[in-house]
Amino acid sequence: MDISESGRQIGEKLFALLDTEQQKDLLQYILNRENLSDFPDIFLCTVSKCHGFQNGSVQPLLEIREGNLYFCLEERTVCVGSQEIELTAKEFDALHLLIVNKKRVLTFETIAYHVWGEEYIDVTPKTIHNLLSRLRQKLQIAPEAPEYVISVRGVGYKFDAGI
Repeated sequence: MDISESGRQIGEKLFALLDTEQQKDLLQYILNRENLSDFPDIFLCTVSKCHGFQNGSVQPLLEIREGNLYFCLEERTVCVGSQEIELTAKEFDALHLLIVNKKRVLTFETIAYHVWGEEYIDVTPKTIHNLLSRLRQKLQIAPEAPEYVISVRGVGYKFDAGI
């Protein structure tokens, strides 16, 4: 290890020296911190990208940070601030669809097709409304927290972290 390397490079090398359990413990410690502003976002993403292992090699995770919202596709984890949010499979899939299409309005039909798959024909706008209403309630952990899932009346929904 060369001390002239960037902090990120040094951190990745040091993190790789930890065994899998130590890496999980370190990642959990960082994500559970009361004040995540103590750590730059790049540090959190760098550390957690090393968290996905398959056959002994490091695999990057799909992670998205939008304000206080943390989303990890492979671990199916959603956190708002330091609080992990428990989502159903459909709620998680809907959030994934919305978050990767940030600020783009998705129609009821598009959401139904991507979340329910081939069974989407029987899904009504009311079913989608109920699903996304539950998702919104779960993500709204405090009155001042942003409303991440925005309803576009008569059309569908979009994701907007308000940043």
